[in-house]
This record gives sequence, C-alpha cells and structure tokens, in this order.
Amino acid sequence: MVAVGISLIVKDSRIVVSIYKLTCEDEEKINPEVWHTGRKAGRLDMNPISIEIKRPEDPIRVKQYPIPLEGRRGLKPIMDDLINKGILEPCMSRHNTPILAIRKTDGSYRLVQDLRAINERTKTRFPVVANPYTLLNRVSPEDIWYSVIDLKDAFWTCPLAEGSSDFFAFQWEDPETNRKQQLRWASLPQGFVDSPNLFGQALEQLLSQFSPRKGTKILQYVDDLLVAGETEEEVRKCTIELLNFLGEKGLKVSKQKLQFTEPEVKYLGHWIVKGKKRGIKQDYSLELGETADQEARRAALLTLGIPENPRSDPQEFPPCPTGREVEEFKKIGGTLEEGKWKLPDGRELIPKAYARKILKRLHSQTHWGTQALAEQFLKFFGCKGIFELAKQEVQGCMICQKINKSRIRQVTPGRRPLAYRPFGRIQVDFTELPKIGRHKYLLVIVDQLIHWVEAFPSPRATAQTVARRLLEEIIPRYGIPDSIDSDQGTHFTSKITKHLADALGIRWEYHTPWHPQSSGQVERMNQTLKAQISKLMLETKMSWMKCLPLALLNIRTQPHSGSGLSPFKMLYGMPYEHGMPVGHPRVEDCQIQSYLVLINKNLQELRKRGLIAQSTPLGFAIHKIQPGDKVLIKTWRETPLSPHWEGLFLILLTTDTAVRTAERGWTHSSRVKRIEPQDSSPQWKITLTPGDLKLRIHRKTQSPALTG
Repeated sequence: MVAVGISLIVKDSRIVVSIYKLTCEDEEKINPEVWHTGRKAGRLDMNPISIEIKRPEDPIRVKQYPIPLEGRRGLKPIMDDLINKGILEPCMSRHNTPILAIRKTDGSYRLVQDLRAINERTKTRFPVVANPYTLLNRVSPEDIWYSVIDLKDAFWTCPLAEGSSDFFAFQWEDPETNRKQQLRWASLPQGFVDSPNLFGQALEQLLSQFSPRKGTKILQYVDDLLVAGETEEEVRKCTIELLNFLGEKGLKVSKQKLQFTEPEVKYLGHWIVKGKKRGIKQDYSLELGETADQEARRAALLTLGIPENPRSDPQEFPPCPTGREVEEFKKIGGTLEEGKWKLPDGRELIPKAYARKILKRLHSQTHWGTQALAEQFLKFFGCKGIFELAKQEVQGCMICQKINKSRIRQVTPGRRPLAYRPFGRIQVDFTELPKIGRHKYLLVIVDQLIHWVEAFPSPRATAQTVARRLLEEIIPRYGIPDSIDSDQGTHFTSKITKHLADALGIRWEYHTPWHPQSSGQVERMNQTLKAQISKLMLETKMSWMKCLPLALLNIRTQPHSGSGLSPFKMLYGMPYEHGMPVGHPRVEDCQIQSYLVLINKNLQELRKRGLIAQSTPLGFAIHKIQPGDKVLIKTWRETPLSPHWEGLFLILLTTDTAVRTAERGWTHSSRVKRIEPQDSSPQWKITLTPGDLKLRIHRKTQSPALTG
C-alpha cells in the first residue's frame, strides 16, 4: 500500500484522521507525469488568452509597496523557481501593480500581487462557473463511490497572449544584488478577477474530449474534479483513466490532496456520502439552547483550512449570516457563490455584525456622518438596514456627539450663477481660531462646483495674504478662476485684490450682508472644517495646525449629499482608498445607490415646495427622551475648536417640551441631545398610572436574541 495523503477532519464532534491511499498496482497504472513534484510546471496546449481593459491608452500604474529585506529573501526562491519554469519572465511594461510578501505560520512566505487596479479596468467575460449547490445535486443516491482530484497551480497552465502579459507586470528587487527589474506573468495569474472563469471554461472544453466509463460521472468546479459512480471498480478505473488524460494534456494533480475511490469524500466544503451531501461549514440556522458540544464542534470547523496553509486570523473567515439574514439575502436577489452571498452587480452581501465592524473602522478614520458612511459602504458591500447601522455608529461616537450641531431646517438654495469647471468659481473667507505661535487666522477657499476646500493658516487677515495664496497656491494648481466671491471685509476690498483681479481678468464679486445664499457655501465649510479639526484635536490631543491636513483630507474624500461623489473623485476621477477590506469588487453605479440618490432628490423637492410639515401642533411631545436616558446639553457659548455639548447627564423627569437633570435642572429639549446606549446593560423605565401621583420605576428586560 502507498499512503497518498493524511488529513485531520472534525466529524460528528470527533477529530478523525483520514488517510487517502491507493495500491501499488493502481499507482503503476498512473502516468507519473501527472503528479505535482515542484520540478516541472503544467502547461495546456491551447491558444494564448487575451485580456481587454477599459481605456487601454491609459496605463495601469500603482507604485510598489516597500517590502522588508526579510520578506524579499523569503520570496527570492519563489521568484527564481517561477522564472526557471517560464511562469514569470523579465519585461519592460507600461503597466505596474505591487506585490506583497505574506508570511505564513510556518515562517515561509507567499507571493501575492495586488491586482485590484487591473480587476477594476478589466472587461470581464460573462461568468459561467457552476453554482456549487446546483452542481452537487447531480450526485444521485445510486452514486456511492467517489474520487476527488485537486489540480495544482491550475491557473498557471493557461498561457497569456503577448499583449496581455504586460498588464500583470510588477517590480522585483533582488535581496542579494539590490537590482530592480520588471517581471510579468506569462500565464494566467492568481488573484485576477477572470482567472477562475477562464480556466474553468478551458478545463470544461478539455474534459469534453474525455468519455467517462459507463455508470460514472465527472463533476467540475473550477479546478476541483469529482468522479462519482455506482461501483468501486468502475470509479477506480475511471479515476485512473482521468488522471492519465490530465497528465497527457499538461495538467498537474496534488498527490497529497487526492481522495482515491472512497465511500465518503470531502468536496466543495461538503461531505458526500451515499449520494447525499452534508455541510461542514457554519450552520446558518443555529438556535438558542444548543448544547456546548455543538458549539464546540462549530468552532472547531471554523478553524479548519487547507492542512498545508492553516488560517489563524479570525477576520479572514467569511462572515456568517444568521438564518433570518439568509432569507433576507434571498429576497433581494442574493446568490451564494463560493461560500459568499453576492448581489447581481457583484457586491458581497454581509451580515450586520460584520457591517458594524466595517462602519466602526471607517468612522474612526473619518468621523463622517450617517449618509456619507452608508454611501461609502454601499460602494463595496450590501447590507440591509445599513443606514440605521451607520446612524447608530455616529450616535455612539462621543467625539461626534460633542462636536456636531443639531440638524436645522434646510433652506431653499439660492440662484447663484453656475460653475462649469473645477475652480471656475471659488469662495474665499477668513475664519478666526485660537492662536498657535504666530498663526491666528485660517484662509478658507472653496470651489463651488466640486466643493473642494483649501485652507491656509495665517498670522493676519490681510489682502497680502489673499494675493500671495492665490498666486502661489491656487492658480499654479488649478488655473485662473473666472470669478471669486467674498464678503466685504477690507482684506478683500483693498486695492491689492482689485489690481490682482483686473490684471488676471478675474471677476471679483462681493456678498450681500445677511444673505445666506451669497456666502453660505464657504460659511458652512468653515463650520465643517472647525468640526473636523475639533474631533481630531479631541482624539489626538494635537494642535489645530497639526490636525488641519487630516481634516482637509476627511472633507475632500467625503461623498457629497447631493451628488453622492466626493470632491476627491470629482477632481481626480477615481475614489480615495480608505483601507476598506480588499478582495471585494467596487461597484459605484449600483441600484441601491441610485435609489438612495433619487429619494434624496425627491425629499429636497418636497421641502422646496413646502409639502413637508414645518411645525407640530401644541400639546404634542416634541422629543422622545425618557427618564433614565443619558443626554448631552448644548453649551451657551460656542468657543472655536471646543466641544459644543457637555455631559453626560441622567434624565430624571420630562415634559412635552423640557427635561430635568440633577446637574442643570430644567432644560428645553431643543438644547438636549440623547445618547443611544451602546451596551446591553439594564435600563430603567418610569411608568405613570392615571389618577396616581406616584412614579413607578422598574428595570427594562431585554429578551435574548440570536446575533449574527
């Protein structure tokens, strides 16, 4: 007997050692060229594959990430081996995407190329990869013997056309000679969006030339093959014939992962036994009250991976939706592909528990509001109730609650002249901040079309400062504006600014006092900029001058409520990378986002026409605050770069219009902001009985619920 492979498997709450083996007689019938030994690469005899990208005249160029010396040393034997096998080849390409050295748990390194930029620009083929659940339904109850064949480095067996190889070029620095050169893939690379589809079609055409024995069938999912049949002998012979066929065609098979003629095999994350499949992944319909053994078994299964490449980071595992969320995914058109739920447009559907983590990470970086958080999230993922989750995240951020102002009634936009290009029309203004060294003022410049903001610290608010910033910063970067709007301060009405405008042909217009439609854009930007700086100062404990660059970045990359696009994307034509999880498609013109934009426009139109109620009748409670809630109370005096809200305070009593706290007494509800509880700690509720002057205080009880 010849042992082929050993695998530790958790089955029925027991760890089982499964040994895949075949006899010496069987192995002698198999062409040894089919086994992957690491010395020779597989190669299919097929026409080279051509890749088409959008805007081919615009090269794809992403700078190489710094790789530490230890990582380059770990990648060197891999690079040398791939070059010797002809999978990699030197080149001088117009394109470049970065590579990474990923350290494995055993100390070795794995080569990974960041192909996100290429995947975004690729004109993908229509996917014809089979659904694994539909595929497994082809196994009949009569099929009780199986073999599973795992093709090794399957994508690398498909050659790339000469013009397409250049798309996948990357920079490599030899750790011994420090020589830098460009290498490219001569074969279909791993991580490319179309690789599974292209190889799957190539293998399907190849298998059409193979005729399985009577009473057997072959199932293919990308590079995983299942041979199923009624008798052990027929499955054994069919498997040997298939292995020889694959070897003749230039494919390599992993000997360690071969499951040869077994009554029970593991295939596509399921146990196949007696024509039935049993999932070994997460159970989506777990109910409360299951035994500890079941939970332990599920935890053990979650840590299973490929034996030679275990996964130790819990965040790498696909998020597990609850049974209710699975039903919701199906209702909105979600389909399960390779263990992930996806929308028809390609975005991944994720559970609320995982969505909260992504929103928390994004909000901690930007301190954006509810709408901006949700819109940015929906560009990458799908999740039902994402706006409510984003609202909860913003309400749970104490920094935002202390800085953000309460929502005010939206006014009808004025009839300002339209801008037709970035920085064609700009607004300028000085705002005063606490003095840091010599600097006390901030010159704020806002573009009317794309809402891009520039801000420059200054010791004085003078016309010389305005002229110098325009000549040294704005005009060299963005060109000469057609018009500049400002208030009627002396730093804008002096002879210096007038001579500058006349010399450059700029039309300088002055705002009408007390007319918000004139200066509203730059005034709102002043408040937004101060709020962002205040949040960063509270978070980092640094001065406002050091927080200014990051505050500008957060504002420039925040999607605008009207267009749904950020100033950064409108100026540069591409979204800013916020460190969202990699490996997910970016879909911007999706149905959900278009629907939200349409709703926003309809609401704005209703407000313009006065169709939404502007006031409430007397005797109507104008707030929802209850005794026992915790609130912030607005300060009477707003000091620049300081919190606008104080607290926390506990609510003791309420009326229709006011609330009472022990520290501040009675306060009108318009000056109070309720803070949503962020934990599951007990809450208190007060009830009144008609005709009784007593207050009954009792603890709220929350029924346990299964969380995703």
